[in-house]
Amino acid sequence: MAKDFIAHEWIEIPGGPVTLAEGGYLSQPTTFDVAPFAMARYPVTNAQYAAFVAAGGYQNPAWWVDAGWALREKERWTEPRYWQDLDWNRPDCPVVGVSWYEALAFCRWLGQATGVFITLPTEQQWQRAAQGDDGREYPWGNADPTESLCNWNRNVDETTPVTRYPAGASPYGVMDMSGNVWEWCLTEWESGTADPNGRGPRLLRGGSWSSDSPLSLRAANRSWKDPNIRLTPGYRHHVTVGFRYTRL
Repeated sequence: MAKDFIAHEWIEIPGGPVTLAEGGYLSQPTTFDVAPFAMARYPVTNAQYAAFVAAGGYQNPAWWVDAGWALREKERWTEPRYWQDLDWNRPDCPVVGVSWYEALAFCRWLGQATGVFITLPTEQQWQRAAQGDDGREYPWGNADPTESLCNWNRNVDETTPVTRYPAGASPYGVMDMSGNVWEWCLTEWESGTADPNGRGPRLLRGGSWSSDSPLSLRAANRSWKDPNIRLTPGYRHHVTVGFRYTRL
């Protein structure tokens, strides 16, 4: 490969305001002040996630919150849901078939391995990194999505390498924030808290390769799923959701 997809690249995101749309814990559009933070340039790839699996990520409860470890034990998870399916396990494509608990366990493992506190982004951080200061509709600006800007239902029917769409980068250079895979956030949909031990539905951002409407790809669009979800019966399973990580 032209790039080492086990390396982790950070983008520094300056602090500033972000306005979230209503829904869930928000009864109306609400503006938040976001402190400076750093975000992964790319969604977590299969190659990166493979390092977590190889390090015993599914055998060490220290990297899991209690509810996630209990679910891992009950379901006997040892790897992502589609880990053995070559269609969804290309090294430079985003990992899919992972619950919110697995995504958070990866972050905790990576933080311990690097000596840095790493976690999933809040939805405020996610939107700040995607939208910047000008309230743009999409990470790349206000133009509707095209085949050169992102991976969505109109051009590709699977995940794609995380570097494929440089023209679709956010104002800070964060890649793949629209399309390819939905991304888990730390924030709870119903309470708005970022408590890692909470068990409520979690925010999803960004749309995916299966999104058939530009609305799903907008920087301000908000969705959610239960944190234990790894697959969605009858809907191409759960190959539309991945994640990326942040640090302060």
